[in-house]
Amino acid sequence: MPHIIIEFSRDLASDTQIGTTLDAVHQAAAATRLFDARHIRVRAYPVYLYRVGGNVVPFLHAQIRIHSGRTAEQKRQLSSAVLDALREHHRSAYSITVEVVEMERESYTRFIGEDVTRLA
Repeated sequence: MPHIIIEFSRDLASDTQIGTTLDAVHQAAAATRLFDARHIRVRAYPVYLYRVGGNVVPFLHAQIRIHSGRTAEQKRQLSSAVLDALREHHRSAYSITVEVVEMERESYTRFIGEDVTRLA
């Protein structure tokens, strides 16, 4: 935890650039020390059809899904860290937004495989 889901306009960056962005966002979230770095999940989805204020302009939006129970200050810290990482790697983006969404701990379930190194 957390799950950081990034939507980005497809014309904004190449797959390699987005891979670098995922690494930077992971590092930024880990640097807040709010989470164990091994538990941070980051993924990105390209958006092909979109409008920002009625215009076709480059954008990124990050949704950070976390368990409930963090303070408003902790959520602001996390949001700001991720925003800074996105801005650093995508200066040509017209719009960059970040939101923190709380998930109820009681309804969250998961399965983690026994040996993640098998995936490497």
